Amino acid sequence: MRSRHGAAELNTLQETFDRALASAAEGRFDAAVSDFQAVLALRPDEGPVLFSLGVTLMNARRFPEAAAALSRAVATQDVEPLWRNCLAQAQYMTGDFAGAAASFEAVGEPLGDGAVLTWARAAAYAAVETSTADTALALYERIAGPLAEDPTTVVREGFSILVAFKRLAAARVLGDWLAANTADDPVQAHERRVLTEQDIDRAPSDYVEALFDNFADRFDEQLVDNLGYDAPALLADKVAALDDRFARILDLGCGTGLAGPHLRRFQGRITGVDLSSGMLARAAERGDYDQLIQAEAIDFLRGASDGFDLIFSTDVLIYFGDLTPLFAAAAGALPSGGVLAVSTERGEDGWMLLPSARYAHGEAYVRQASAPWFDLVDQVEISLRRDATDITPGGLYVMRRKG
Repeated sequence: MRSRHGAAELNTLQETFDRALASAAEGRFDAAVSDFQAVLALRPDEGPVLFSLGVTLMNARRFPEAAAALSRAVATQDVEPLWRNCLAQAQYMTGDFAGAAASFEAVGEPLGDGAVLTWARAAAYAAVETSTADTALALYERIAGPLAEDPTTVVREGFSILVAFKRLAAARVLGDWLAANTADDPVQAHERRVLTEQDIDRAPSDYVEALFDNFADRFDEQLVDNLGYDAPALLADKVAALDDRFARILDLGCGTGLAGPHLRRFQGRITGVDLSSGMLARAAERGDYDQLIQAEAIDFLRGASDGFDLIFSTDVLIYFGDLTPLFAAAAGALPSGGVLAVSTERGEDGWMLLPSARYAHGEAYVRQASAPWFDLVDQVEISLRRDATDITPGGLYVMRRKG
């Protein structure tokens, strides 16, 4: 590390930098960031330190901060091509597709296959904001060359990415291309419809089933590892504060069975219900369930009169706008004093259909919709999951069935 300061200070800065690198390598990102910033407080234009800080922030999934640090790094002297490559990746993860494409182009040396494809996608997603889908795809193919993926794959994933970053006009352009160039499927049909119709009061069953059948193999990695989702554990703790034993437990919308290990603590018989056969197959592999059933949530509840003591449901209400039918059906499946524990994506007032095709619910609305059948015992706001560069707020609710 070059220094205009004395030898003693240089040694201290080098020790701090080395400690930061060691912390980053061990996954202690907060400690690493703190030490990198301590060095930068004295040496704000030290390129290797800025680069190391940026990479650490990327590993911590703090992409806007990473992009800022890496932007400073590439503005210093003696810039390495890798620095621009990493900046491009960080910009892509923040939705700055035009910036990412420009940074990839400025790398100045051959890129790896993965970087080439990310560059091509970034350029295409930036282009579709001001041009046609066909023009954007032509740009993608020019950059990707022989690595180019199937255009339908690029457009489908681009549609989802642009929606996540709330670039809805550009997403509609890709949605129109899909409608014109591909056979309709329930996932794409509903997600396109969501961008123009806000009064849909629940996600269609064929959409939910197809969505999660397609998602089953990578669901846990995406939701838990990439998005930081831990609602099942948090909600189970809330239930345990109320009671530690339930004889008959329903995991409604069990998915791949993420809640199963947390529900075992209640020492009862656990039934898992889900619309997706692919998700149920993954849940069966976990071995935490006594019974797994493929069914739609409300239909199943209506046929389960007084069948459970605890109904546990995370990331299910996000596919219902009007919650009244679900609360009514849940009440019928519980005895007096039975417990309903659910999570929501938090909204402001009433219920709202989001561009993501999920629903957000205001706290007052949840209270009002459940009040005819349930007493609210506990409620807390949580960070539900990461979503693009934002944190999605959520709510956990624990209720008792009225007598």
